[in-house]
Amino acid sequence: MGITRVRLCNLELFSTMADRISSLPDSILCDILSSLPTKEVVATSVLSKRWIHLWRSVPSFYFDYNPIYSCDYDKYKEAYTHFLQSVDSFLLSRDREQPLHRFRLTFHCILEHTLSIKTWITAAVSGRVQHLDIYCHRGIVMPTVFSCKTLVVLKLNLITVEDFSFADLPLLKVLYLNSVSLPRYLDLSQILSGCPNLEDLEVMGLACETKGKFNRLTKLVRASIHEILLPLEIFKDVEVLFFDWMYQRNVDLDFDFQNLVQLELVLQASEDWLWVLKVLEHCPKLQSLVICVFKIFLPIFLAGYEQYAWPYPQTVPACISSHLKTCCLKKYSGSIDEFQFARYILENAKYLRTMKICSIGEKNDMIRELSSCMKSSDTCALYFE
Repeated sequence: MGITRVRLCNLELFSTMADRISSLPDSILCDILSSLPTKEVVATSVLSKRWIHLWRSVPSFYFDYNPIYSCDYDKYKEAYTHFLQSVDSFLLSRDREQPLHRFRLTFHCILEHTLSIKTWITAAVSGRVQHLDIYCHRGIVMPTVFSCKTLVVLKLNLITVEDFSFADLPLLKVLYLNSVSLPRYLDLSQILSGCPNLEDLEVMGLACETKGKFNRLTKLVRASIHEILLPLEIFKDVEVLFFDWMYQRNVDLDFDFQNLVQLELVLQASEDWLWVLKVLEHCPKLQSLVICVFKIFLPIFLAGYEQYAWPYPQTVPACISSHLKTCCLKKYSGSIDEFQFARYILENAKYLRTMKICSIGEKNDMIRELSSCMKSSDTCALYFE
């Protein structure tokens, strides 16, 4: 079934529901429409007289341009031009007395039109936007939004940001920076110091220096760090933490993650398991552990290679023996070092409820080996995917 036909079917279904929900106030209807792409929201104007102008008060805009490349350049450019004109029209026609809660733009195109995107983002900021989600490509330069005082959620992906000297985001709670190019002279600490209420932070592929002093993010609950851009100590109070072990393996921990209950690591070498246990010694309340085994080199498949076996530790971190409830090993290949760690968890986690193995390769041997391990917890269930 083609995309157009699916959308027509959805519209027909929505039409049959329109009579049932016609008694609802406009504010609730607008909230319902906020979950739909903007193109489909505007299409509801044909349902009845009441719906003709209702879409203009919807507080969210979602524009998605991800065309299938065509060898017919004229048709490709025509579709691109139509998209630009549609977005311009939607933004001009909306009720500007209504605050803009969310503006989401996904833009994949070999053609560039930075001016239009700048205009759209500027319109969103002037509309007191609360949630801004931009996914473009590095060739697009967007105006700075780091002084938009109404922002609560800011997610930037594959984008270059215009020059700015400071950040002032007093209401911001969620900040995701994925492969974002910032001004070279700007320090990441300058951004975070302008986010006093930040609760959720994700940083990945960020082209930015980190020379300044970092203040503790006292309200931060979740952090996902893929580089060594940020010192781990500023995340000591979080409850959920993800970090790539490759960038943090040489860091000496002289503090505890007192509130941490969920931890996810990326492990890239067979020798790193003991380092993982050292980290766990600093996570006294940990309940959920996820480890993605992403080994850069796989000499296990080379003839004559002897697999690495790490020495069995004499002590057990308190979180494993007293708090750990779930453990998941992703990309588990069944190598000696991986099996050792899985067995170690099964033998020492007294309150473990779930041991999940997301395996690569033949599962039968893995199932047989791990199922034969002694379990410290009588209620532990072993799952394989």
